[in-house]
Amino acid sequence: MFRRYQTSAAGAWRSNETGNVAMIAALAIIPILSVAGLAIDLQLTTTKKNKVQHVVDSAVLAGSRQMQSGRTQSEITRDVSAYVNALIEESGTGMRCGNITLTFADEGQDMSASIKCSQDTTLSQIIGKQKMDFLVSSESTYGIGKVDIAFIFDVSGSMNSSNRLSNLKTAAKIAFDELLPDGVERDGTIRIALTTYNHSVNAGSRYDNVVRTRRLLPDVSNNQSTNRYNRFRDERLLDRVSNERFFYYEQGTCEEDNSSYCNRYWADYSWEFTRKYLPSGNDEYTCVYERLGENAFTDLRGRNRNGESMISGNPTWIADFNAMPGYGGYATYSDYYKRQGQDEIENGGANNWSDGAFLGYPAQCQDSEIMPLTENKNKLKQYVDDLEAGGGTAGHLGVAWGWYLISPEWNSLWPTASDAWAYDEEDMAKAVIIMTDGEFNHTHPTNPMSSVAMAMEYCDAMKQDDKRIQIYTVGFQVPESAQKTPDGRTILEYCATSSSHNFNAKNGEQLAHAYQAIAASISDLRITY
Repeated sequence: MFRRYQTSAAGAWRSNETGNVAMIAALAIIPILSVAGLAIDLQLTTTKKNKVQHVVDSAVLAGSRQMQSGRTQSEITRDVSAYVNALIEESGTGMRCGNITLTFADEGQDMSASIKCSQDTTLSQIIGKQKMDFLVSSESTYGIGKVDIAFIFDVSGSMNSSNRLSNLKTAAKIAFDELLPDGVERDGTIRIALTTYNHSVNAGSRYDNVVRTRRLLPDVSNNQSTNRYNRFRDERLLDRVSNERFFYYEQGTCEEDNSSYCNRYWADYSWEFTRKYLPSGNDEYTCVYERLGENAFTDLRGRNRNGESMISGNPTWIADFNAMPGYGGYATYSDYYKRQGQDEIENGGANNWSDGAFLGYPAQCQDSEIMPLTENKNKLKQYVDDLEAGGGTAGHLGVAWGWYLISPEWNSLWPTASDAWAYDEEDMAKAVIIMTDGEFNHTHPTNPMSSVAMAMEYCDAMKQDDKRIQIYTVGFQVPESAQKTPDGRTILEYCATSSSHNFNAKNGEQLAHAYQAIAASISDLRITY
């Protein structure tokens, strides 16, 4: 009897235990689901909030750019609201936002934005929480009020291929429109300077201010003529009477059988120099090369305010008659070349620029001379429209002159309105934009350094913190074979302030996009959050 009772009681206990466990489990699942639901819904809401934050940040940046371009507050509010509403609508269902609120500072050009949103919940509805609210805000202000910008354009001969020069002109003008938008009163805070380079730079009307001069007297012997020319050929040589540039032709012994040819040009003279002019009839060459001396890789102009040993684009003498071998038996190609020079004087009138008595290419820069800082967009566009291409690629010269154009050390060379801001000016930034389609492969014949090595020196100097210069580089169809720096980078990768400052364009569309992106990046320098 007792055993039956015991068995029955045990069975009843087991039945009650099962019911208790089920009841406990049923009661526990509610808070478990609530906690899990809150976690899931909180993660969903955080994701949506981050998306809205990105939208609002972008809207504030866009509104700040509109403010820079002179748009009214009501126009900015309308456009920013439309921008935000469109992007939030694309962000998915379950989220609702009110209208964005823009607040403009009474003074200055600061702007703030805020928007309230709510996200529908999922499992959190078990505990009666139907939505999660959140607030997003953003703020912008002008961090930099003044910007000096130098565009450096490659106009070497290869730019005539594949419509490159035309694409460059289009892309550059897109950048000008971004930086100097129409309908905005110019206040001198954003200015642009331009320079081009092929194998030299055209200093134009500033030529006399950046090269040294040397007044040479006529010589009485061939040796004196040779020595003086070789000694001073990096400088501007002046005729002692006319003050016009000239270079020496050497005195030599005519080897032609026909004496009339010899007498034609030099046989009757004890000394001779011949003045040569540009083919266009201009009286002056205005091409310049790199600087020499201890300040070569600085932007210092020197105590005498000239280019401090900047090399003049003098034609280079190639005929050395004292070292001439017998007619017809040349030991080297160089000897043959020298003989060609003598033959040109004797028979051709000393006017051949390619294989005659001198090489004219050092003095054949492009007509597009340097343009100092300006906010006149029409002048900038006209400059670009007039560009022509030809010659070699001395990229280091473009880098150097881009720096000079935005350096306060060179202000004495420009009109007052083109004076560059001081390096320690408050709310100021400087930018250099280097563009090339090829290798840096040309230097003056008297310079032992390579163009790449010199460009590295210039870029290192510009990147010093106290200069506050950002360097952007644009490669346009640069060949894979382009020279590399010792660490394996291209010179454009080396010079760029960061990898995001280096652009590589394969076609005209990409080139235009690169210039537009650079211009937008420079505009962003003026906006901080």
